[in-house]
Amino acid sequence: MKNISISTAKRAFTMIEMLIVITVIGIMSALVISAFSNAAQDTRRVVARQQQAAVQNAVNAWVSSYSQQNGLAAARTAYNDASSSKGRLQLVGGYLDESTLAHFLNPSNTTTNAEVKSAALKKTDQYLSLGTWNTNSYPKVELK
Repeated sequence: MKNISISTAKRAFTMIEMLIVITVIGIMSALVISAFSNAAQDTRRVVARQQQAAVQNAVNAWVSSYSQQNGLAAARTAYNDASSSKGRLQLVGGYLDESTLAHFLNPSNTTTNAEVKSAALKKTDQYLSLGTWNTNSYPKVELK
């Protein structure tokens, strides 16, 4: 019987194989990082829309309550007499929960009287605008 010797030489990765593996790992990590950063921005946008909806609901509740007691024309006048977005927010603030109202009325978040910002809105570089209430319209909270 013949002894067949099996080569015990170790096989290692070549330089080309290592470069390919490193390149693939780099591409995959870039995709994952991009997905996470987009998810964070999308979350901020969702929060901004939710805050807009909360303020619009507060405006709707205030208009309904005020107009039942004093009439729609008086509600329009009272709303427009609060001549800024910040003033209108304070007018309807009783229909927002305290923490939401505190986010908007925090002096570091509100840049001007025309703009109402929260910390989430600052991060998306957006603000809420509570415009004037015209005769043939309804007060609208706009995200700008």
